[in-house]
Amino acid sequence: MSALATILISAAANAGAPIVKSILEKHFGGTASEIGGAVVNAIAEKAGVTVDALADAPTEQIESAVQSVESQAPELINALVTAQQQGNQLMLAEMGTKSDFGWLWRPAGMWLMLGCIGFYILLLPILGLIVGHPVSLTVGFSDFVTVFVTYTSLYMGGNTAIRVLKRD
Repeated sequence: MSALATILISAAANAGAPIVKSILEKHFGGTASEIGGAVVNAIAEKAGVTVDALADAPTEQIESAVQSVESQAPELINALVTAQQQGNQLMLAEMGTKSDFGWLWRPAGMWLMLGCIGFYILLLPILGLIVGHPVSLTVGFSDFVTVFVTYTSLYMGGNTAIRVLKRD
């Protein structure tokens, strides 16, 4: 557990803030969840310091901020639960009930790209051997690889990049 987590948990215990203490014990530490991060951000805001400077703030200031956040904790939890519900509803709406195209285009695009690679690398040379001369496409291999890498980076790497950039 990080030093900041230890400081905040002991401040919550001293301030008589069981909800904040429970959230910090369960959801903050090595990998902070959204609720743990939201509580820490709220404590830092109430203390009038940044999250990085929170560990150096006076104990009384931290305990006062924790007590202020204790009364807001149910609202923070409710806001995050509402956000999760809305995300789930969006995902379900995207999956659609009238057609499967709303969500099938993602895996279909990846399988199409994989099929194109298989065609370009395996089937096209075999076809060239069968007809007796090299068969080429209008799209060069380097252009195809550029399109494939761009698509794969955006599809698979976008979420990773967002998570890396959001990390403290």
